[in-house]
Amino acid sequence: MNFIARDAPRARGWQFLLWLGDVGCALAAMALADVIRRVLPFGAPADRYYVTWQVLLLVAFIWASVFYFLGAYERRNRDEWRVEARTIFLAATFSLFTLAAALYYFKIEDFSRVLFAYFYLLDLGFTLAWRAGMRVVRLRRVPPRETRRALIIGTDAAAQELAAQLRTLDDYALVGFIADTNEGNDAAVVGTLRDTLHVVIHFQVDDVFLSQTTRGRGELAELILALRESHVRVRLLPDLLELITVRTGIESLRGLPVVTLREPAITGINSVLKRMLDLAGATLGLIVCGPLMLCIALLIRLDSKGSIFFIQERAGQYGKPFRIYKFRTMVPNAEELLDDLVDVETMPEPHFKLRKDPRVTRFGAWLRHTSLDELPQLFNVLMGDMSLVGPRPEFMRLATRYSPTQRQRLLVKPGLTGAMQISGRGDLGFEERMRLELEYIENYSIWRDVVILLKTVPAVLSGRGAY
Repeated sequence: MNFIARDAPRARGWQFLLWLGDVGCALAAMALADVIRRVLPFGAPADRYYVTWQVLLLVAFIWASVFYFLGAYERRNRDEWRVEARTIFLAATFSLFTLAAALYYFKIEDFSRVLFAYFYLLDLGFTLAWRAGMRVVRLRRVPPRETRRALIIGTDAAAQELAAQLRTLDDYALVGFIADTNEGNDAAVVGTLRDTLHVVIHFQVDDVFLSQTTRGRGELAELILALRESHVRVRLLPDLLELITVRTGIESLRGLPVVTLREPAITGINSVLKRMLDLAGATLGLIVCGPLMLCIALLIRLDSKGSIFFIQERAGQYGKPFRIYKFRTMVPNAEELLDDLVDVETMPEPHFKLRKDPRVTRFGAWLRHTSLDELPQLFNVLMGDMSLVGPRPEFMRLATRYSPTQRQRLLVKPGLTGAMQISGRGDLGFEERMRLELEYIENYSIWRDVVILLKTVPAVLSGRGAY
């Protein structure tokens, strides 16, 4: 079974080949569109070629970047032709608008709109034909080990039936089984429940199938949530459905019903659009609020001794630490005084909020009430550590105490504002705050970010829950 883990270079080579072909299709389409624009009698007479080496360079860079970031080379977007064609259509359309913006930004003027139409249609046609051809080649020449790698948790009769079904499918390679013990079992057991994440990483598993197990359901539920952080597709038999509270899809695997958990992380085009909103919003925010931030910095200096900024390590996406920037609202030695005010290690839940914090300065209290102390986090947004909208960045000491369920809020970047900020902020209990933030992640859309940003202004002005 070890050959499965060594198959990753071949898969990456195939993705690179697709990437080169997509860029080549775009360049060929642009060159041919320029010729057609001069030949066909549509639009004003063309007495020159519009396509220069600068335009071709822009096309190559944009198509290579956008197709990659929109997931055109991810396995989950290439398994079915319908999904792959839809991904290509979205990526080509988004790339076209990006190219139009780039031409305007670099002042490449008087570019033919008719040529743009020719180029778009040709690029779609060339790319779809290229992908269809490569799909035929892969189906005919790629050996079975190029298929999705599957791992089954459980070794009971249902698991054996599932394994038998998987072995009849050309697009699946079975890694083995996870069981309570690898002794006295005829099945190809590759580890125990405790080893599951290690097995997933070692064999580069794509799909994890959950059957019944002798372990308790509470432990299995924690494993499900941990697996989702590894970006594998988790699929369950229907009798385990009560373990989860996230969006699911019911599929049929050769007549055997399974339940697939949708990945909660913000990916694909949503990820690109969210990053664009972050960059635009943070840049505009710094330009508009720049003079105000200078005034705040001066007043902090006049109010108390110490640094203007408060810099602290917080838990970012996937729990990775990053340095957060805020205007200082407390005395310089506030961090050393925290343990005198609250015992973080013995708290019943990983959450605390001091309503009357003696460490807060006079001017700092006003900054907190207006939330203006958060403005320097616009730099965190520009650097990519944070987003404009998302769960609030958690203290590292508290994030390490999260349960697997609570760790779901770490699947996305923390935000400058979010569902909690427009729903009561500090007045919310820990469970309510967690419910709002997990619901935001599971039901994400770019329009929801816009709505939250618009609602943030009146929420901040009201001062509710700001301590």
